[in-house]
Amino acid sequence: MLHIEELHPGYEDHASNVWLVKTKDEEVIVRSSKLEEEPNNDFWWGCNQLLGIDPRSVHNLEMVNHTLRHYTTLPIPKVLRKYVLDREYIVVEKLEGKMLQSFFNQPDSLLHNFGKGLAEIHQYKTNYVGNPSRTHQIPLHSFHQHVIQTSTELIERFHSHNQKIRNRFKKFISQTASLPSPEEASFVLIDMDPTQFLTDGQKITGLVDTEAYAIAPREFDFIGLEYLFTETEATAFRKGYETISPLPSLTQCREPYRYLYRLLSVQGSVDLDEWMKHPSFF
Repeated sequence: MLHIEELHPGYEDHASNVWLVKTKDEEVIVRSSKLEEEPNNDFWWGCNQLLGIDPRSVHNLEMVNHTLRHYTTLPIPKVLRKYVLDREYIVVEKLEGKMLQSFFNQPDSLLHNFGKGLAEIHQYKTNYVGNPSRTHQIPLHSFHQHVIQTSTELIERFHSHNQKIRNRFKKFISQTASLPSPEEASFVLIDMDPTQFLTDGQKITGLVDTEAYAIAPREFDFIGLEYLFTETEATAFRKGYETISPLPSLTQCREPYRYLYRLLSVQGSVDLDEWMKHPSFF
């Protein structure tokens, strides 16, 4: 061992320990989960109940990354080795680039390339919602009922004190219950954020944080992205995406899915009114 350095993802409450490890033979990234107990915050508890995602199971990333690599031109790190010591560890290849801090003011080419790469991932299609390892599978026709049940528990556990969230819950139930069942599901990144990506300043050089990848309607990715873009970024992204596939319609699902994302605190404890009124770009 020549050098070991702990890497920080740039935001608090992250679930992973990540190290850069250099030996005389290689330079690699080692990942494990910080969590020892079952997840108990709104995001990870919700992801676990809704989609069967457990951040402690980092060995599952071998299959996730392998499948993503097969579908997309976005660089995805290869899982090189797996270990179990006090918990699960994986060794993955180190990709070049710096963590992307924001999608704002990035070159159109980067956003176009990102849109195309995400559309390629969405070419993977399944007939269930759940986790990539298929240990948790919800039939498409009962997904929205499952969303309502999980959301009820999320509010009781984590948002019982939040009057705005409670007051809107009935509307959310009626909106969600009236949504058509998804026709298919794909890989979606529930905690979509620029910090999951590496860049060389011109293009994305890595999608490196894949632990919250789930199988769900692709609309989820667009719900998350609207909070990370302005019209400028969304336009360049859309053009790239549409080279592979048309965009889904968010008109009917935007409000209920946004509410669900707020229950999961995908971007933290944002005021509900502010969250729901955020501009729409897709």
